[in-house]
Amino acid sequence: MTPQPDKAGGSATAPALPRSPAHFGLNLAALGAALPAMWLFTQWRPGDWLGAMICGCLALATVIGSADLLWFGGYCLPTSGLAPTPVVSLSLSRVATRLLGLAATLAAVAFAYWLFPEYRESFYVEGSASFYAPCRQLIKRIAGPVLVAAPLYFAWADRHQAEHRDAYWQIGALLCRQQKAADTDWPVLHAHATGWLVKAFFLPLMVVFLSDNLRSLAGALKELPKLDMALFEFCVQLSFAVDLLFCVVGYTLTLRLFDAHIRSTEPTVLGWLAALVCYKPFNALISGSYLNYDDDLTWGQWLAPHPVLCMFWATAIVALLFIYAASTAAFGLRFSNLTRRGIITGGPYRFSKHPAYLAKNASWWLISVPFVSHAGWAEALRNCCLLALFNLIYFVRARTEERHLGRDPDYVAYASWIEDHGLLRGLGRLLPVLRYRPPAGPAAPVGRRNGRKRIL
Repeated sequence: MTPQPDKAGGSATAPALPRSPAHFGLNLAALGAALPAMWLFTQWRPGDWLGAMICGCLALATVIGSADLLWFGGYCLPTSGLAPTPVVSLSLSRVATRLLGLAATLAAVAFAYWLFPEYRESFYVEGSASFYAPCRQLIKRIAGPVLVAAPLYFAWADRHQAEHRDAYWQIGALLCRQQKAADTDWPVLHAHATGWLVKAFFLPLMVVFLSDNLRSLAGALKELPKLDMALFEFCVQLSFAVDLLFCVVGYTLTLRLFDAHIRSTEPTVLGWLAALVCYKPFNALISGSYLNYDDDLTWGQWLAPHPVLCMFWATAIVALLFIYAASTAAFGLRFSNLTRRGIITGGPYRFSKHPAYLAKNASWWLISVPFVSHAGWAEALRNCCLLALFNLIYFVRARTEERHLGRDPDYVAYASWIEDHGLLRGLGRLLPVLRYRPPAGPAAPVGRRNGRKRIL
């Protein structure tokens, strides 16, 4: 803490920037390994986009995971819930009970995919080419390795986990009647269920998006020698690839081994609604039927008579998209919507609490140019109002996330630091509605990490 003089002539304690659990430079280095790995795979197996995705995700996770374990502590940190050295003897009974809990969890997810029409055809109709088909194909490829790795991981964790009554054990114990319902820690099971709900909804989406994106990225790469707008398209697809790589890895590796597990999920219905309406299938109703701000005029058509301005406009769009991608990369293994998995304070988050949302929403104004319309100024005004309403959804997302993360003392310190040092600190002073408001109520329990308080 740095003492600062207060108005009364004494001193006040200014919050320090908490240390980020993810190293931005390391994440970029891992990206530098993942992108060439995917490209080399596509040269070896052209058209195998799922294989390229698996190769890239493995390269990314290997670099970051190895560094987390060797240099940054990983499971040795108090926040992981694991001890650096074994604390109990291996119990095959406990391992089997946890594996049963995992199997029951996966069975519940499989049942949901079977039940809801959105997923059923993709996951259960062999040969289906519907939306989630790439995710079904991915499951077939990784099922064998996961079946081998899961017992080994649970056996290792069993010796390092002092508190054996985790959610997997409690589910297994309930099914085996080793534990009565009255003795069950239902808040732990609720947190487990909501965490898996986040994974079950978002991971298939990201897998499909990344699979499609790699196909588009390869196509854009082939078009590069033709110049024109090919470089712009390649940069756009590359920014999406970076974002989606970290998304897929983040939703997959929610493991205590890397201290990347889910600590808590968004506790409010408003927070869930604000996030879900931004994604398929819900966004089709919102952006298609109510907030459709797109006109038939593109920014390229609008600026076609002004090639120099067109170049600068394209550069601004690409810059915003890469800020958005870099914001996702800052999370490393910890990216996930609607969850708290450690407070990220590095990379673009060193300058703003919501760099991804700011960059994404600003890019939409440049891409859609709603303020220009063939139909006249009234239509342009209507489009601007619709996009502003869509921006408002992201403002609500930001506020609900702040309330959720604000249960972590590190986030309160981080947000307070940004208020005084952030890139847009002047905007918050001009518009008080944008300023951070710490949540009321007791703070969450904390542990210690490198001399700083950490959420348990």
